[in-house]
Amino acid sequence: MTEELAIEVERICERAQNEMLALLRSTPAEKPAAQPREWMSAIQLAEYWQLHNDKNEPTTAGILKWVKRQPDQFPLPHAYMGDLLRFNRNEVDLWAREEGERRRIQNEKRRPKIA
Repeated sequence: MTEELAIEVERICERAQNEMLALLRSTPAEKPAAQPREWMSAIQLAEYWQLHNDKNEPTTAGILKWVKRQPDQFPLPHAYMGDLLRFNRNEVDLWAREEGERRRIQNEKRRPKIA
């Protein structure tokens, strides 16, 4: 009986291995993450910054709002290539870090001080 049990366990393991290999072969390989471009459209920037709506689609509303800020309100740096709005990755990354610092300082000023 022990030999029969060993044969059965071996058969089950072999079948599981074959099924696992078949499953792995049928699953498409993940695409490597694309390198961010030097110049991006608003949608590409939303994807780069992972700005998604509740349907997991990239959303540009915030980006366009930041672009329209007055010069004294630190607008999001951008350029037009023809009539196409474009964003330089290095400039927007720097702006994002600076904007985070501006907001942190602004929030500290609003917070009541406890003596």
